[in-house]
Amino acid sequence: MAFVHSSGTTGEQSRPTDGPAVEHPFSERDLRRLEEVIHDARFASTAAASELIAPLAPHGTAAALTERECVFDHCAVLLFPATLAAGLRHLEARGLAPLRTVPSTVVRARLAERHGLDPADCEVHITRLRLELTGGRRHPAVEVFLFPRDSRAFDGRIEASESAHGFENHTAFVLARPSTPLLRRLVTTWHTEAGLLWEGGGHNPHEGGPDGSTVTYFVRDHRHPGRRRRFELHSAGDLRAATADLPRPAEAVRGVYAAWPSAGFTAA
Repeated sequence: MAFVHSSGTTGEQSRPTDGPAVEHPFSERDLRRLEEVIHDARFASTAAASELIAPLAPHGTAAALTERECVFDHCAVLLFPATLAAGLRHLEARGLAPLRTVPSTVVRARLAERHGLDPADCEVHITRLRLELTGGRRHPAVEVFLFPRDSRAFDGRIEASESAHGFENHTAFVLARPSTPLLRRLVTTWHTEAGLLWEGGGHNPHEGGPDGSTVTYFVRDHRHPGRRRRFELHSAGDLRAATADLPRPAEAVRGVYAAWPSAGFTAA
């Protein structure tokens, strides 16, 4: 399985092209959603990890492992600026210090599949916003996917659906002491005790240390209600063996996403 960076980036970097200034690059709805994800990331940076995965049995294996082994990394949101350059200028002007953007692979593919788009026309870029957190710590705690409205594949109906349902919103953790047995236990106990289905993931040999890093994606089964519905788990090293012989619940995952609109789920 080919690996992509956190939330689907490739190693290629990109910069916004120069263009005319745009007075209001984000819609009012996107500005509200940006405020919400910043607020959520500040909360998550001080919350117990098991609280973020909740609901969980308070003394179960999943709660204990999550609390002991998982460290919050970021919250994510998909936004629709008028242009990439204008959106980044807005974020910079607000003092959010966006990191240099990289093009998305996974999110672009997910959007293309969900809306019947040509992936080559689906322009999505990723940046991280550095927040001032407790104790003076500055951390890139917000991940923003930017799908500019001047992209060839953009359609207002896509923006309306994605903004309403938050299909790309997620909360990400890093394993403090990664190992193949630990990751396997988390995949299985998150499923049985929190209703989280693992969507897939992969290994990047060039990021995260001499042995690379592994990312695993999860979505919450709609029959197990919880405020946070999607998660990422990052681990240093090559931990693909943790899930190599586990059945990937592809049909169940598709069913979860299909049920979100009809169940009235809205973006967190």
